[in-house]
Amino acid sequence: MALKLGELLIKEGLITNEQLEEALKCQVIFGIKLGSSLIELGMIDEKSLVRLLSKKLGVPAATHKDLQDLFFSTYGLLSAAVAEKHRVIPFKLDNRRLSVAMSDPTDFKAIDELAFVTGYIIQPYIVPDMYISHALAKYYQVRCDMRYLQVGSGFKRNAGKPDLSAAPAVQNIISVTYEKDDGELLNIEIPAEFEGFGNLPDLPDEPGAPQAQFGRYTIDQLSLDFAAARERDEVADVFIKYLGQDFEKGALFIIRGKMAVGWRAIIKGATVDRFDEMAVELAVPSVLNSVIKESRFSMGPVNAAAGNRPIAESLKLSPHDTLLAIPVIMLNKIVAIVLVSADVEALGQKLQELQKLVYKASLAFEMLIIRNKILMT
Repeated sequence: MALKLGELLIKEGLITNEQLEEALKCQVIFGIKLGSSLIELGMIDEKSLVRLLSKKLGVPAATHKDLQDLFFSTYGLLSAAVAEKHRVIPFKLDNRRLSVAMSDPTDFKAIDELAFVTGYIIQPYIVPDMYISHALAKYYQVRCDMRYLQVGSGFKRNAGKPDLSAAPAVQNIISVTYEKDDGELLNIEIPAEFEGFGNLPDLPDEPGAPQAQFGRYTIDQLSLDFAAARERDEVADVFIKYLGQDFEKGALFIIRGKMAVGWRAIIKGATVDRFDEMAVELAVPSVLNSVIKESRFSMGPVNAAAGNRPIAESLKLSPHDTLLAIPVIMLNKIVAIVLVSADVEALGQKLQELQKLVYKASLAFEMLIIRNKILMT
């Protein structure tokens, strides 16, 4: 909407500049609207936000109660496809006037289309986008977007956690010994910690490295695509495309409060359908839990921990597969986790490249945050 929400809320004294900064970060990382980000972070309640926007836009506001127990004769006036396309919920019919809940009541193109489809005069009402998401799931069986899970303290600094921004750029190196299937012992040197990935300088290519094969998705092309990304999902698409050419299985999880939410996954070059419906509780033992708890990478066989089961099923992992889990650090927080599976030797050879990939993804997110800040303030 043309109204610059962040600027308006600061002017009205409802949030501070610091709170807006944090909400903008949350908005980009989790792919939700700024208003929903502010509500989920507890910086403003939905009633205050909707009341302000209603006043400024000159449209009435609908409440959570207004969207409860709707009649099919009302919401059935729109197909699920149309309701999802415009993110609207018709909730009251009075003679020839149809009241419709919208997160953006200034979308006049949508209002005109709704009037044409229904044959009624459309009265728009403003509501938080998260209400729309839940109502679409309830009445139209449109899958409720996992992005609207409660953030909780996702970006709030936890007492007792180390300040990852102070981590040294040069990591300690440790040697890990693995036994290959043929019994041969393989020693691999790897960084002792991956805590500073979001703050590491770019790494040069290894001297004497062979030129990229024709048709390969190169680091240079990946860099251009990251720089051109206009939203978070484009960052994920670039990430998973690059992983898919070097690893048989790979996945990305977004960390949302106490949950790890599936984002993208790939097996032998094919995208895993409905992976974004997966949510793993971080309190349950799993490889994801280990990464969050230790604030460092995890590499080894997939054990039988309860939280690993849905991951193993989705990626078709066996107990003998080696899984590398790497945290994506941004703004001193773990915001995502990368999972890749391959033989131990291949994982060791690709660690530096993965480090570079994670760093570039962090930069892409930061660019999106800056862009949104310009647009929203």
